Amino acid sequence: MEHPLTAPEAAWVVLVVGGPVLFLLGRTRFEYEVFGRVSPSRWIAAAALVLLFPLLLHVAPLLSATAAMVVLGAVAAADPRRATGHPPEPATHPSNPAPL
Repeated sequence: MEHPLTAPEAAWVVLVVGGPVLFLLGRTRFEYEVFGRVSPSRWIAAAALVLLFPLLLHVAPLLSATAAMVVLGAVAAADPRRATGHPPEPATHPSNPAPL
C-alpha cells in the first residue's frame, strides 16, 4: 500500500473486503459440514462487510483494512465467548444433525 491515506482504487477495496467475505463463507461451509450448524456471527460479519463496501470505496485504504480487521476480530472474539462453559462439540454430519 503505497498511499494508505489517499483515495482507494475499487479493485483494492474488492480484495480487502472480498477476501474476508470469502474466508467467512468458506468457514461457514466447513462448520456446517463438520458440526451440522452455522454460527450466526459469521453470517453477520459477512453481511457487515458487504454493507460496508460502498462506504469503503470513499475512505482511505488504511481505514478499509482496519474495518475488515475489526469485523474479523469480532468474529474471533465471539467464538470462544459462545463456547465458554460448554463441553467440546463432537463432529456431526449435516444429514444427521446433533440434537438441540
